[in-house]
Amino acid sequence: TIQLAGCWAHLRRKFYDLHITGVSQAATDTVVAMSALWKVEDGVKLYNKILDDIKDFQELALEHNKGKIEEAQKTLNEIVSTIFIGHVVEYIQSAEASDSALKLFPDGGKLTMGHKGGHMSDLESQGSGARRTMLWATLKLLKDSATDQKKANVLLIDEPELCLHPNAIRDACKVLYDLASKEGWQVMVTTHSPVFIDLSRDNTSVVRVERQAKGEIVGTTLYRPETAQLSPDDKANLKLLNLYDPYVGEFFFGGRVILVEGDTEYSAFRLIMDEDKSFSDIHVIRARGKATIASLAKILNQFGASYSILHDTDRPTTKRTNKKTGKETEIVNPAWTTNGNILAAVEKQLVAKTVRLVASRIHFEAAFFDTELTGEKPYAAVRSLQGDLDRKKTVTELFKALVDHNSKLPDGCIEWSTLAELEKLVETVG
Repeated sequence: TIQLAGCWAHLRRKFYDLHITGVSQAATDTVVAMSALWKVEDGVKLYNKILDDIKDFQELALEHNKGKIEEAQKTLNEIVSTIFIGHVVEYIQSAEASDSALKLFPDGGKLTMGHKGGHMSDLESQGSGARRTMLWATLKLLKDSATDQKKANVLLIDEPELCLHPNAIRDACKVLYDLASKEGWQVMVTTHSPVFIDLSRDNTSVVRVERQAKGEIVGTTLYRPETAQLSPDDKANLKLLNLYDPYVGEFFFGGRVILVEGDTEYSAFRLIMDEDKSFSDIHVIRARGKATIASLAKILNQFGASYSILHDTDRPTTKRTNKKTGKETEIVNPAWTTNGNILAAVEKQLVAKTVRLVASRIHFEAAFFDTELTGEKPYAAVRSLQGDLDRKKTVTELFKALVDHNSKLPDGCIEWSTLAELEKLVETVG
């Protein structure tokens, strides 16, 4: 017969008592069969005990990291608010610790973003710009909190400039360079933006990947700081240039290069290039100062390709006026001394005939514009060329001669390789 068992715990006790006395083999067999179930019960009790302990640990972990989370959230808000005005970032953690699995740290946390006091949504619901900005904000937070370590970390980013506000692009560039300067970090970036090339940083290595005529893809190392042998003055010049013109590094992306001293030459040549599409692969690089020409030349020399330099001759001496007495004193012109620095930077290239070094008589405006340019010189130069076809023809000849080293230079400039040649040119001016 089958007897109704109201309580499993009481029923199994009867089997156990019969098993102990040894009077019933059936009771013994039953106890042996039930022992496997008792082990499961013991395991369940232990599992529940572990879950309770983990919940306690999770709650302690959340409380312990609360300050760090708030500090990180504050930093993220400071960064994001500069790009998305009036927006805030908030980290939301699940109120209760997780009991779905044996995890020491709780699940359920997420970053949200939205207008301050308005609707907040998670990052997956944000636009590409917001998500990219959050990425860079997080990397900056990582950079600021990371310590030098022996563990190797590699960060690979493809086209980091995508969907970013101009301010965010500049910040992103600095974050990458600063992170790569820390021990244990290697940062590799593929980009179409010259903004991400900072020639003043010691940890800059540039590899250009291009498809050749036969379809082969070739990677060429164009620049390493240790081979450029930049002096402290060179680095200072390049740092200032990079701040003033973050697009100066565009010559790394291919094409023929003309290095000019200032904005007036650049503007005049841009007018010519815009009207003749055969010059679309020419990069006119503004040194924005004579002293920076030698620094940029040292970098261009690593390319192994031909390029041209156009700079002002200037005069060997200049006059300095004493502010108190009003008396003028003749001194050595620093701009003239810079001619020697430029020559030293390209001497080997002049011998190899890979550089055409050209100097305007005194300065570009005096050599190619009969009248003194007033006001905004670059704009005035363009307007002058647009209104004077003969002058425009002369400047076009100069530009073509800088592109093609075999072409004849127009009057008003000289190709030189010794300082004596410059001195002779200046003497003809008087």
